[in-house]
Order: sequence, then structure tokens, then C-alpha cells
Amino acid sequence: MDQTSTPVAQTQTSKKGSVAIAYHQSMQCYFRPETEELVFIADSEAGAFETHWRGMLANMDAFHQAGTVYSSALQAYGLAAQTGLSALQQERHDKAVRTAEQALDESRKAIQEKLGEFSMEGMSYDDVVGLIPIGGQNAKGKKGGKSTRYAYVKKGYFSKTQQGLKLHSVSLKSSDGKGGAQSFMSKDKHGRALIDTGKLGKQLRALEWPKLKLELKDVLKWANPDFDLESLGVDEVLFDWAESWNHSLHGEKKELIANVDLSGGAQFMRYVSNMGASAEFDPQRRQAAINGERKWSLTLASGTVALTAYVPDRFGWNLKYTDSKQQLFDMGHFRLVVSPSLTGFIGGSVVLEGQLQVMVQGDKQVLAGQSGGRLPRFKERRTRGAVFYQQMAREDEGLNLSAEGFAGVRAEAGLKGSLQWLKPAEPFDPESSVPGLLKSTGEFTDFCSIAGSISGLAGLGAGRKFHCTFINGRFYFHVAASVCWGAGAKGAVVCEVGVNTIVEFGVWLIYQLYRLDYSFFDVVKKDAFAAYSQYCVMQMADAALTVYEAYSRLSGATTEVSRKFRLAVDEFIDESRDGIVSSRNRNALASTTISRRQNLLRYTPEAKGILLYLLTRHGKWDRVDPENRSSAFLDVFATRKEAVIWVLRSIQTRAEWRKVLCRLTVDGSNLAKNADEATVEKEQEQHLINFLQLGFNRDDELHKAKYEIVSIRQRLKVEIAWGYALAMNDTWHYKLNSMDNPHYPQRCMFSPCDENSDQLA
Repeated sequence: MDQTSTPVAQTQTSKKGSVAIAYHQSMQCYFRPETEELVFIADSEAGAFETHWRGMLANMDAFHQAGTVYSSALQAYGLAAQTGLSALQQERHDKAVRTAEQALDESRKAIQEKLGEFSMEGMSYDDVVGLIPIGGQNAKGKKGGKSTRYAYVKKGYFSKTQQGLKLHSVSLKSSDGKGGAQSFMSKDKHGRALIDTGKLGKQLRALEWPKLKLELKDVLKWANPDFDLESLGVDEVLFDWAESWNHSLHGEKKELIANVDLSGGAQFMRYVSNMGASAEFDPQRRQAAINGERKWSLTLASGTVALTAYVPDRFGWNLKYTDSKQQLFDMGHFRLVVSPSLTGFIGGSVVLEGQLQVMVQGDKQVLAGQSGGRLPRFKERRTRGAVFYQQMAREDEGLNLSAEGFAGVRAEAGLKGSLQWLKPAEPFDPESSVPGLLKSTGEFTDFCSIAGSISGLAGLGAGRKFHCTFINGRFYFHVAASVCWGAGAKGAVVCEVGVNTIVEFGVWLIYQLYRLDYSFFDVVKKDAFAAYSQYCVMQMADAALTVYEAYSRLSGATTEVSRKFRLAVDEFIDESRDGIVSSRNRNALASTTISRRQNLLRYTPEAKGILLYLLTRHGKWDRVDPENRSSAFLDVFATRKEAVIWVLRSIQTRAEWRKVLCRLTVDGSNLAKNADEATVEKEQEQHLINFLQLGFNRDDELHKAKYEIVSIRQRLKVEIAWGYALAMNDTWHYKLNSMDNPHYPQRCMFSPCDENSDQLA
């Protein structure tokens, strides 16, 4: 039947009603970029061939659509949770998310059945062949139709068709010794591989069409008479394709060398990025897609995906660990944000697999998929969270991959991102028209970043799943992937606290101490904890110096930090050189403490004890220093006394009060090692009272100094109030929030579901 006699559709009747059967002329010519070949399909095989690749596209699109539905269900839950959920509403949203989770898993399994499991040895799945359909009834230029832009065929199916003489390939890279065409790939002045559309056109025009028709005689003997081979030489589809790929390289991140990549790995990356769902070459959109909690944009030509994923999802999960004393400690809500650049089969595995793992190549951390893994269900993550033992399992050590395993993966594509905690909201403005309970109770905040290089950090984990230590002038975290992704995940993420996150690290650390009511926090190594306490004091002592930045210039050991700390402290207590200088230094410390008093809320009890020790030192030179006398000459050390009071106002609980006073020493060491803490506390209270009474000789003034200390101690909380930001203990925020926040973390801000959305979930 030729095209003129082919009906548009034929109607058949049945007991179930009329059915319209539409006829479609399948594609018979494709272009294979990887090999620079035209591929011709026999008419008898064209329909089955097209059915195969359309099925491949449909499965991948179904997977992405399921991801979008899942993310939308989470979005709806998050928006509803911000204003509070009844039990009935909670169950309805849980059911919607569970249904979406199941559909996403089923669509993922359908894809994995086609592609096979990700091979850790070969770093690949079953290969796919990427094709550009350019021939057939829907080819551009034929009745104004537009070709489907991309097709992907399993390599095994492609080879089987080729062996059956139902598929014939013609290379544009002729091996003819009479000056045959070379590859249409060329390099620009920056060494980037691009497509030369001029060469492409020349190669198409240089094909010997009469000879080609003879070669294709058997393949095309059942072809439609309207199929014109020579029209392929001027077909616009290939030129649109080439130009769009070149344009998609514009704006690529400078750290990546963008190239047109025709390798099998790049083709696979394009396939799993759902390129086939788009019917247009549109480099401006860059094929942005959403898959569950993962967002990415694809650079078309290089097959490079810039991924942003929240682990385990945007809502994070509650982390609880069993400490060395077999006690369960709740660390609050955490999530990991990962943003790697992905290429090739290993990048495709991240897109496809539900479970991920962290691997190492050289000194770089790299993300890979993990076949057979599964994230804990949303309800489990929301209600139970992650409960783990500090002891690290063997799989938490991670895997080292050789260069061979990373064939086709650029070394620059390392793992980026950050570890975040659900930080309680800052105290609200009591004069605001919006009541505090209607506002967000907090949001996720970075407190350390994934390390760009882990060189020299061997043994960082020290056998523990969640661990903070101090190496090379930086605080580092070793976090097992199973803590972030759930049971079974392999490897570990190494994060570092940089200059830009040291403040938030301090906020996080002190809030964990607060949660423990200032008992021992064994996630942080003891010498690292001491280094942070010393950092706090040195930063307060010299506000102009960026102390943490200077740490990186030290030898790296905590002993060197301690040496620098001791030298800094000597400036405040050494009376042997110039007593006036030491007095002025103590006055400067007092002024800085007052002006930067909010910083005290993220200082350890040890740091506060050291500050009180330094502020209360005085000798004969202090008494003759005119800076230490009030205008009426009745009082002395007025600025230092005010600084002492601010340190005491920053204390949150009775337990912290005792810790601070028992560490009122030059180095924060415990005065109660060989004595009763209550006795030491009472003695140090009296020491502070005596200091505040210096210079007074009237009973009412002496009583006022004592009353100040006692009143601060009495208003301190006996138990913590979880879910509220820390505040000075004389504020309304501190007084009002005496019990746990019932809206934390339910009414918290998470992040947008869609990068173009103004809704938060």
C-alpha cells in the first residue's frame, strides 16, 4: 500500500464500542552521533525498531513523572505542616506520599529491568545507543512535520537488528584514500571539542547517493516510494541538533572543561536525564527536571548534569545515637545537601538508583548509585528517624576506585554540598504584628561543607559513624553515609568547617550541649572541643583578628593551637613586663565582651569560665590605671564588672552555671576534679561577688552586688526548653519559653520544591 492509498484511520466495532486504529509510517533513517553514521532500517523492521525506542523513552519519562508526583506530594505535606496538621490530615498526607513512593519505586524497577544492575566493576549498566531520527514520514521538511529529536535503543537490540541485515550503517567519516571526509568534530582555541556544522554539511553533500542506493537495495526494497535519500543532504534536523549542542556549552561552569561528548557514557547520561521527553532542541531550558527530591540541569552536549539533592529528603530526619554509656541522645533534625556534577554511567547511577554511596578517587569524594538499596519510607523517616550506634561498620569505610573505574568521568566532578541542621528561629520581635507562633520555628542551616579535598585526612573516622575532630587547622566531620541515607548505604562523607561556617558550627555545637544540659558530648573529640573553646576566647580577645582563618597557617595540631592560646592569655595576666599594658588589655577584653555579647551564646562553658577568670584579674597596676576609675572615683573596674554580668546573663541553665563557675581558670580546666562541685560553685560565686564589690564602701552597694549574682542564678532554668533559640537569661524570650516547643520541627521552613516556585515546603 502506498501513501496515497493509506487511510488516515480505520474504525473497527466491537462489543465494547468503536475503536479507531490510526496508521503511522515509522522512521527509517537515523543518525548515530557516537559513530557519525547514518543508520537505515528496513521497512519490515522499522515499526518494531521504533516501538522499542519509544518504549525506552516512555519508561524513562514515567520514572521522571513519578518523581515529580512524589515531590509534589511532599510539597503538599510541607505546606500543610507549616500551619499545623490534625490527625486526619496527617494520615491523608501520609497516604498520598506513600502512594507516590510506591509508584516511583515501581517505575524505577521497570527502568532497571531494561538496563540491568549498575556494575561496580565496570562502572556501567547495559549500553544504550543514542540516535537522532531524521528520516520517514515525520521528517522535517516533509509536510511541515517535526521529527522526534532523540531515540535510545538497547545496544543488544541494535546489534541483533544489524546482524539480521535489517539495519545498515553508512559512515560520514569515509576511509576513502581519495580525500574522504574527516570527523565533523573540531577543537576551538580553548581546546574544547565542538561540532563543525560546515564539515557536517560537507560530509552529507559528499555522499555518493547513487552508490548508496545500491548498497541499501536490500534494506530499502520495501520502503515507501516517497522516501528520498538525497533529501537527507539538505535535511535541517542534523544542523538544528549540532547547533543546539554547541550552544548548550555556553555558561558552563569554569571548573569544568565543556566538550561535546559522544561517548557511550554521555549518551547514557542523556537518556536517564529524560532528554527523549522533549521534542525540541532547546539549550536555554537545559532540560531542567525534577526527580523526587533531586533537581538538576543538563548540559546537552557534554552530557553533564548539575545535581542538587537533599538527603534523605527536604524535611531531613531526626538523628539519634547511642553513646558509650548506652544512653540514647537526640541530636535534632539533620539533612545532607549534595551538589555534584555528574557524567557517564556512574552519574546515571545517581539519577536512577534510590540508594546512593560515597566513594573516593584519589583525594576526591564522588557520589555513585547503589544497586538494590532503598531509602527508608517517608513515614519511617518522619516518625522514627535514624537511630545508630557510634561504632562504625566496615561498609562505612567506603570504597576506593581506580582510574579505570572512572573511565569517562572527569576528575573535576567531585562531590559538593553541606551538612545542615534544623536551626530554631531567632527570637521574634515582640512589637511585630505577626504573632510569634504563626511564624516559622526555624530553617535548615549549613554548619559544615563537604570537603573539596580529603588529602591527609586518613583515619579521620576513628571507628565512629558521626565524629568531629580537628586536623590541619580545621574542624572536620566524618559522617557515615548510612546516617544520611539510611541502613545499608556505603561509604562516608567528610565535611569541613570553613571560615564561612565557623559561626554556625559554634551555634550547632552549643545547641547540642544545651540539648545535653551541658553533659559530655562524645561526638566531638576532646582536643577538638578544647580547640573550639580556646578559639572563642582568642576571638573575643582580638576582635580585629580572624582567628579561625589564622588556624590554617598553624601546623594543624591542637597542641599548636593551645600554644597560641597560652601566648594570647599571657597578654592579659603577665604583670612582670608592663602591668599597665596588661590592665589595658583586660579593659579592652571587657569592652569587646560587652559589644559582642551575643557571641557569648555560642561559647562553651569552658570559654565563659576563662573569660570570667581574665576579667576578674587585677593587681596594683590596675588600681593606679585611671581607665579603671569612675568619674566619681567611688567605683573601680566598671567596664569589667559589666562584662562579667553579660557573661553570666548568657548562661542558660543551672547545670551550665555550675559548669562555668567550676571552670573559672586560666585554661578552663575543672576546679572540682578533687572536690565537690557544689562547694566549688559556692566559692566561685563568692569570688565574683567580691570582685563586683570592689571600690564600694556602702552597705547598699555591697548588697546590690550580691543580689545581682543570686538573682541571675535563681532565674535560670532547671530543665532545657527544646526547639527555641538561645537568648540572654534576662529577656522575655528566655522567660516565656520554659517548656519544649510543640511546633518544632513541624512548622519549619524547608526549601522550594521547584527552583521556579515561590512556595516553600
